[in-house]
Amino acid sequence: MYTYTKGHSRIAGTGIYLPDERVTTRELMSEIGSKERFGISYDWLERVTGIKEKRVTPSGILPSDMAVAAAKEALENARLTARQIDAIIYTGLTRDHLEPATAHIVQSKLGADNATVFDISNACHGFMNGIHVMDALIATKQVRYGAIVTGEQGSVLTRRTIDLLKTLNGRDRFLSTVAGLTVGDAGAAFLMGPRLDPEAGVIGLMLQSQGKHFGLCTVGTPEEENSGSTNMTALLAEAAQLIQTMFNEFMHNRLKWQIQDLAKCLIHQVGSGAFQIHKKLGIPPDIIPNTMDMLGNLITANIPLSLHYCRRNNELAPGSKIFVSGQGSGISLSQAGLVWDIA
Repeated sequence: MYTYTKGHSRIAGTGIYLPDERVTTRELMSEIGSKERFGISYDWLERVTGIKEKRVTPSGILPSDMAVAAAKEALENARLTARQIDAIIYTGLTRDHLEPATAHIVQSKLGADNATVFDISNACHGFMNGIHVMDALIATKQVRYGAIVTGEQGSVLTRRTIDLLKTLNGRDRFLSTVAGLTVGDAGAAFLMGPRLDPEAGVIGLMLQSQGKHFGLCTVGTPEEENSGSTNMTALLAEAAQLIQTMFNEFMHNRLKWQIQDLAKCLIHQVGSGAFQIHKKLGIPPDIIPNTMDMLGNLITANIPLSLHYCRRNNELAPGSKIFVSGQGSGISLSQAGLVWDIA
């Protein structure tokens, strides 16, 4: 079953934060001694995933700091002030604390004193859930302008994965754990508001959750935060089937769009396999921005960062149709249709 809604909002501003420091995938593989300990070459993970390097936040930077930096840029290009924000949804997998919700810290640092704030947590899918919820709040006129923000500190998960891999033996254990080396650091934000044009903005959203697949990717337990296991082959295979079925229903039956009319397709990028899934749908690779190769899997920041790049690089014009495909372990997935309305 799908959750489907027609859209009621628009993206008024976008922003990102990227740290300067870089680490290559080969350096990480060398650090764990993949060749000596597991018989796997240092370049194997780069070849399999397509991820060459990632960004790493400086010491002392928190997820809320990344989210705030991105939100400030989004406010600036939306020509809004922090006090005009009615709601803040923080959607990151990584957070400042277990309690309080990181959205409270973002509110305080941003000076958005009038906002109602809360977190949404749904693995890599959190930002898409945030869009869905914010669109509903705007539709019911509880919110005029709302911020969806994230600050993903994948380097923390990477360090935990390295510590765990140094204690493991056996190729199978390595393969089920190594996905933790693919996640990178970034902050991202959308400022959303009511539609200005009934034919533009968020046209439609479709979501689905298949919790029976929860065991294909797990990270951490209350007793052991370093634990993790990912069956990437099975996860991608199940996601591919779900994405294909949803695409046929959403793209053709609900939006009634044609692939040749798309200006951009924004996807969640866990690795090169995600591009192959969407290529099989008939989507031309040249309309799918690739942020993964030099930034890694940015968890919830993938899609908003891709849209920000398209905007910054003047790749969107008023009327541009944008197809969005999000997914996260669980499995949760969503698709959205956007029509750009900013010159």
